[in-house]
Amino acid sequence: MMSLWTVGTELSALGLLAASTPLHPILARDHFAATPTYPTPVLLVHGLLGSPTNFLRLRRVLSARGVGNLASFSYRPALDHQRLTLQLRDTIEAVCLATGSDQLDVVGHSLGGVLARYLLEVGDGGRVRRLVTLGAPSLTGRLPDRELAIFGADDPLVSPPSSACGPRGRVVVIPDCGHWGLLFQHRVLRAVERFLTCSTLAVRSLWTSRAA
Repeated sequence: MMSLWTVGTELSALGLLAASTPLHPILARDHFAATPTYPTPVLLVHGLLGSPTNFLRLRRVLSARGVGNLASFSYRPALDHQRLTLQLRDTIEAVCLATGSDQLDVVGHSLGGVLARYLLEVGDGGRVRRLVTLGAPSLTGRLPDRELAIFGADDPLVSPPSSACGPRGRVVVIPDCGHWGLLFQHRVLRAVERFLTCSTLAVRSLWTSRAA
C-alpha cells in the first residue's frame, strides 16, 4: 500500500509536470555542444500524455555532469507502438547525424521506455549504446543486454519485478517512489547519470556486483 508520503510526492510530481508542459518549446530544446565531456548524445523519450519537460530535472543533472548533447523524442498520445517505434528510430538516426555520433543513449519513462525497448528487441536499435527505462512494464520479463530498468516500489501503474536484483542485476527498485516520482527522485537521477557516464568496464562490474 502506498504511504501518505509517497502519495504526496506523486501529487507534487504531477503538479510540476503539468505546470512545465506548456513551456517545453523554451525549456526542453535539443542542445548539442561542440566539445562536451561526455559526447555520446542522450535521447529522452517521455511517456503517454507526457512532454519533453518531464525530464527537466534529469537534463540539469546530466548537463552538470558534462553530458552536452541532449535531445527529445516527442509524440502525440497513441498506443500504436509499431508506428511510434519507427518514428523513434528515425529520430535516433537524425540525432546521430546532427551530432556526428555513431551511437547514442536513450532514457525512456513509462511508454517511452517500452518503445525504446521494443526497438532493441526487433533489431532496429543498433545505434543505441545504453538504454535506461523508468517505470516501463516488460511483458516478456526479459531485458535487452544494454538496459538498466528502474522501478518505483509504490508505482500504482506498473508493478516492479519481484526481485530487486533482476536479470544480471539490471533492475533497480526504488523504495518510497511511485510512477511520476521516478522523474524527480534523487536516487533515480543519480543512477541514470552514473550508468550513462561510467565506462564499459565499470558497467560490467556493476552488473556483476548486483547479481552476486
